[in-house]
Amino acid sequence: MAKLLPDQAEGLRRLFVGERRRMVALVGSEQRDRGVAHKLAMALAAQSKKVLLLDESLVGGKWFDPLQVEVHYDLSDVMVHGLEIDQALVAGACGVDLIAGGEDFARGQSPAMEARIGLVNAFYRLAGQYDVVLVDALRSEPVKRPSFVWACEDVIVICGGEGHCTTRAYAYIKAMHENGDRRFHLLFEQVDSLRAHGLHRSLASVSRRHLHVMPESLGNVPDNDLFEADFYRQLTAALLRWPLPENKTGHFPALMRHLLANPGKAQPALAR
Repeated sequence: MAKLLPDQAEGLRRLFVGERRRMVALVGSEQRDRGVAHKLAMALAAQSKKVLLLDESLVGGKWFDPLQVEVHYDLSDVMVHGLEIDQALVAGACGVDLIAGGEDFARGQSPAMEARIGLVNAFYRLAGQYDVVLVDALRSEPVKRPSFVWACEDVIVICGGEGHCTTRAYAYIKAMHENGDRRFHLLFEQVDSLRAHGLHRSLASVSRRHLHVMPESLGNVPDNDLFEADFYRQLTAALLRWPLPENKTGHFPALMRHLLANPGKAQPALAR
């Protein structure tokens, strides 16, 4: 295994060619998921963008109600059972393609390191076929394992109004910034505008002082459905203005380094 891993890593580096990928992670909701990821994906698809949504906590054999599709396989099946990544890909009727991350590895054996590396390899190629890849890690702890959020240039951190939520948001920003320069965007939920403005100022001040990072505010997720469509149109427009990674490989090498540096901690694996 010691001899195999460097060879696998070199093979992955050779594949890092081609177009740059626009990859956006969503983290931090602390079980208060209001469908931000799939609603954003559908808003992007409505703008004629080809979108891939990776839901890291979704497992195979489940019905995914937001897109009205049945998910037969997930990324754990790709790694453990040797499926092609296309077999885990589900085409949604709304124009969004979906992949389930497959967080539950208690069902079977943990995949070998070469299988994990092969998955990163395959996902990199797949991501190049899309205008936008969204990595939904809102119901997991992605900074604790080699999640695909590590491959994302932009990170949307969803933050509630409680004090521990801002502490949690800063922890996400700090952990991910220390593993590569990224852009961070704060999205508030169940917080009034004045409170959100104050929280953004506080988080931005601390991040600038200690990390030399300036997260921007994306405003508040609306409580009223009447304002939802306009909110996601504006969010989509903002996202599409974010610059693409300067390097064609984006942050995939950072994901690879994170994987190789934590071989024993990568349980349940990339998709949790």
